[in-house]
Amino acid sequence: MFTSQPTQSGFDTQLPGTPQWYWDTLGPAPWHPEERELIVVAPHPDDETLGAGGLIHYYAQRQLRVTVVSVTDGEAACPEIDELGRLRQCELRNALRALTPRHIEIIRLGLPDGRVEQAGTTLADALNSMMSAHCLLVGPFERDGHTDHNATGAVTRQVGREWGLTVASYPIWAWHQATPEIFAGRRIVGLSLSAEARAAKQCAIRCYDSQLRERPGGAVVPAHVLAYFDRPYEVFVL
Repeated sequence: MFTSQPTQSGFDTQLPGTPQWYWDTLGPAPWHPEERELIVVAPHPDDETLGAGGLIHYYAQRQLRVTVVSVTDGEAACPEIDELGRLRQCELRNALRALTPRHIEIIRLGLPDGRVEQAGTTLADALNSMMSAHCLLVGPFERDGHTDHNATGAVTRQVGREWGLTVASYPIWAWHQATPEIFAGRRIVGLSLSAEARAAKQCAIRCYDSQLRERPGGAVVPAHVLAYFDRPYEVFVL
């Protein structure tokens, strides 16, 4: 999720972020996504679970095809961990199994962590190669605050527009470092999560031990950030 602390955008994950009660003013409209193929684009392993784990569970429970596009291996997040990229791909597989026993295809692109912006054309070509006119395309919010998230989100939204698809964006770091004004003029929707979906999502999040454990400078995803992802709903920007 992160390549370092503070991030390339300068906010420090170890500091308390925007209080949850700020976000309660959003009042997202209930969302009932169309039942079609789901493609979730994740800049780093764990973003798909934090941002759209409940949505993945929702689609898998309905026996619909789900594909996760893993853009980078997140190998730059913790320099002190050997073979981190390989470890995070393993964590990704375990997390998806925690979300659902159904098979979820993972497409690993292996772009360099922290440099997705420089590989935008490669990412766009990869996404175009797997698109269809009958899918829901999901990616990170293009103003999320981390350069990989911003770049991945912008490319995902552009590819979706070119295909005439519904594109839903999930915030990750915006919850911590922004305020509701960041969504001004956008349609905000919420997917209600069943008790089963919430439990599966929390189990899946815990699979990312490399990001949750204490380390020099603190956990990559500290507890006060995790709290944003324990809501009874997931928020998407359309």
